[in-house]
Amino acid sequence: MSNSETNTIPAVNMFGVNKWYGDFHVLKDIDLNIAVGEKIVICGPSGSGKSTLIRCICKLEDHQRGLIQVLGTELNDDVSNIDEIRREVGMVFNNLTYFPT
Repeated sequence: MSNSETNTIPAVNMFGVNKWYGDFHVLKDIDLNIAVGEKIVICGPSGSGKSTLIRCICKLEDHQRGLIQVLGTELNDDVSNIDEIRREVGMVFNNLTYFPT
């Protein structure tokens, strides 16, 4: 993709995303739009679904309902460029013992 194409496509676009673990409804109707180059912070208490949300964006886990697009690629489809997508999404833990320096 050229720079002009990536500037018009959101980096991450989520609409009505839901995820369950058995009867536990972890992600409830999540809508999120992140522009290319934008950085966001997802905060919440333990067990609130922060890591699950990132894992669904990286397609490490499947969501059950809704739409997730990363750089214009819909993650409901078979994704051949998943490694490229995963390089664009990162996570930093808030516990400084993971990053002592």
